[in-house]
Amino acid sequence: MRVFNVLGIIIGVIVIVVGLILLVTWWSMFVKGLMATVPILLVLIGAGALVYFISEVKSKLEMGKEKTSPAEEKKTE
Repeated sequence: MRVFNVLGIIIGVIVIVVGLILLVTWWSMFVKGLMATVPILLVLIGAGALVYFISEVKSKLEMGKEKTSPAEEKKTE
């Protein structure tokens, strides 16, 4: 069991080192990739937030309508 943990740590360190080397050598490609993905992510996150908050507002409006429904007003009279 401990051999697998040590092996996992060694593999993790090797992957980090290789990742850093590739990040340095491919920096311009990395920046271009960020330039391509960041606007798309912002649009998708903004659309998701918009849908979420619109549904929240609709649900609160529906709850407000349910509280003042005519059936409940007749019961209280």
